[in-house]
Amino acid sequence: MFQSLDAMVVGEMYVKIRTDGAVGIGRGTDGAAEITLGYGEAHMIAAALEKLAQTARSYKQTYHKTTDVGGGNKIDFERAEDGTISISGDRQTYICTEAEVRELAEKLKHLPPVEVAPASDYVKKMAPKQGYCLAVMNGGQTIDLKLSEAALVKTAVQGSLDSRFYDEMIVIGSRKLTVNRSSDLKWKLTDESTTVKFTAYEVEALIAGLHNGILDVIMDMVKSLGSDDLADIRVKSQIQRIEQDSDKILGEYKNAKTIVRNLSKSAKKIIGTHEDADSRTNQFIEICRYVQSKVDPSFQESLLNLLSVTFTGSK
Repeated sequence: MFQSLDAMVVGEMYVKIRTDGAVGIGRGTDGAAEITLGYGEAHMIAAALEKLAQTARSYKQTYHKTTDVGGGNKIDFERAEDGTISISGDRQTYICTEAEVRELAEKLKHLPPVEVAPASDYVKKMAPKQGYCLAVMNGGQTIDLKLSEAALVKTAVQGSLDSRFYDEMIVIGSRKLTVNRSSDLKWKLTDESTTVKFTAYEVEALIAGLHNGILDVIMDMVKSLGSDDLADIRVKSQIQRIEQDSDKILGEYKNAKTIVRNLSKSAKKIIGTHEDADSRTNQFIEICRYVQSKVDPSFQESLLNLLSVTFTGSK
């Protein structure tokens, strides 16, 4: 007589904390062929797994990871009409029993503590001064960043997660910021005079701290525009400022119209009245990446400074 999988004694998916600080889940895999997630995301994945186990038929949920550690940016949880349960992500798919899914959720909810300082211990918001509004710190060392610099540093550190070695110099005018990951799983952020170091267990919190720091600064600016009847006028004024100032910076440059249009479009999403905080933050990071990668280097410093000044509310 056929015996259901849940009634049989079956194996379980493993859970591990990797040397790079990420969490891996899988079954019968070797090396990096597994689904990965940030240590701080484990409780959210556990909640998604519990809901998957509780839903009888035809269920699908997609969880978007905060980093692309593991090579992918999402995890799919699905239960087909015939009851088959699958978990997919990072080019891996596992067919699971309901009991296995519940057990995996419990494992993720009870991970051993890892010595990681809270994100706020690595990135602190400061009163804007000459455009600088965020401080990255660790081990007694501190580097101050402008808002656009923080966006580019976050992008670089996040991009380093799936590497064994990473080295990038971010040049904004006379400012040089280097993001380096050595082969022994150590990170460092360096400017002209200071180096701030991070371990594999700290880097996820650094990324979260940069993201949340940018979010806090932008939301302070959005709140300053108010929510009264004149808020829309203030928003339009800021967008117009971006358009006019970027047009002056670019002058007769052949791609000026396209760049100004893209900056204006992003500004509307960053300070518009119908966006959530994360969407505003991601849009700001995206427009900074656009300037860094798609715009002629001779204009990058002025445009990135314009973005920093505008969205920190500086004069």
